[in-house]
Parts: sequence; C-alpha cells; structure tokens
Amino acid sequence: MADDLTDSLRDSPIPPDELPDYLVDAIDRQDPDRLRLVSNYALSLAGWKERQAEQEVSEQAEQDPDEVPDEWDEDDWEAVKEEAVDKAGIASTKGTITTKTINGNDYYYLQWREGEKIKSQYISPVSPSSSE
Repeated sequence: MADDLTDSLRDSPIPPDELPDYLVDAIDRQDPDRLRLVSNYALSLAGWKERQAEQEVSEQAEQDPDEVPDEWDEDDWEAVKEEAVDKAGIASTKGTITTKTINGNDYYYLQWREGEKIKSQYISPVSPSSSE
C-alpha cells in the first residue's frame, strides 16, 4: 500500500493532448496555490465564454426557422434548409437560423444547443445567386 502511494506521488498527471506545450509548461511551473487560482479562473472564464456564445446566438437568431428569406424562392430555401438539417442530424423543428458575416460575405447557419454546447451547420450564402 505504501508503495502505491509512493508511486502515485512520483507520477505527475498527464496533460490532455489538446493542450499546447507552452501552456502545459507554464502550468507545470506553478505552485499548488497558484494552480488552484488558475483552475478557478479557467472554470469562471469557460462559463463566461459559454454565456457570451449563448447571447451571441440569441442576438443573431433574427429569423424564424420556418420563415423564407426575402431573397429566396420558397422551394429553393426549403431544399437548402432541409439539407442542412439532415447534415446536422437534428429534428427539423430544432434550432434557429442565424446570419454570420465571414470575410465580408453573409451566410445563413442553422444553430442549436446540445447540452452545454452550441452547434452550427452551414446552410447557404444569404444571396441565392452566390450559392455554391
């Protein structure tokens, strides 16, 4: 039993592969009190970022998922929206339509919540004439 305890004190926890080396190195150099501060801060920051993302989705949810955008023919819109719903693997009644601007171009996305995470699925450009 004493050997197990000694072994566990010798073996440092293994960091997740997803953490960059520079972050792991910086964390490893900290004493236990500072590590607890970092842990509390990281948890608070994660919660804040999740709330920010929720607020962004709420603010972007300008369009009722059943409403056809002015720029679109109803049949064309239903086809691209249904394709996005199929790719997302969600019920067609779930989610909201949002507009995102990327590199100066506007795009429609389907967004929904899965537990604590907000998921997105590309639908199309806002203007159907520039659709792919």
